[in-house]
Amino acid sequence: MNKMIVKEYEYIRGNTATQPRRSSEPDRKRYEELQKAKRERKRRKLEEERRKRKGARQIAAAIAILGVITIARDTKVYSMQSDLAKLNSEIKSVDDENEALRVELLKVASLDNIKTNAEEKLGMVVATKDEMLQMDLSGNYFEDLENDETNAKDNKSGLFSKIMDALD
Repeated sequence: MNKMIVKEYEYIRGNTATQPRRSSEPDRKRYEELQKAKRERKRRKLEEERRKRKGARQIAAAIAILGVITIARDTKVYSMQSDLAKLNSEIKSVDDENEALRVELLKVASLDNIKTNAEEKLGMVVATKDEMLQMDLSGNYFEDLENDETNAKDNKSGLFSKIMDALD
């Protein structure tokens, strides 16, 4: 007897089609896929938040560093301004002293003051015409001295002077 293997599908019973009974396996796969997608979205969201927080921290650190640098530079500028003010006040006091000394010098250097000091403090008297000597300084009275100095230079017989003479 030939037996024929007949597979009977669950959704076919004879000539009547019935609603197929599906196993819950696809539902479980779908549920796992949805859970996996949900976990992936959550992970991406957390990564995005971490990236934003990291960026915010970097910006805050940059602002803090720039703030410290700005404060340091402002402090340096302030100290330089303070030093400049001190120097300007010193310059002003030195200028005042110079002006006072200039006035004192003008007082002391006046001919009347010199004459008075010479007569009173040093006991000098004004010379009379008989005591005065007049000399004409328009002529060159020191010509001999100049010639003696040039001759002394020429008379040097050093090695260097001989070399220089040879080059001339």
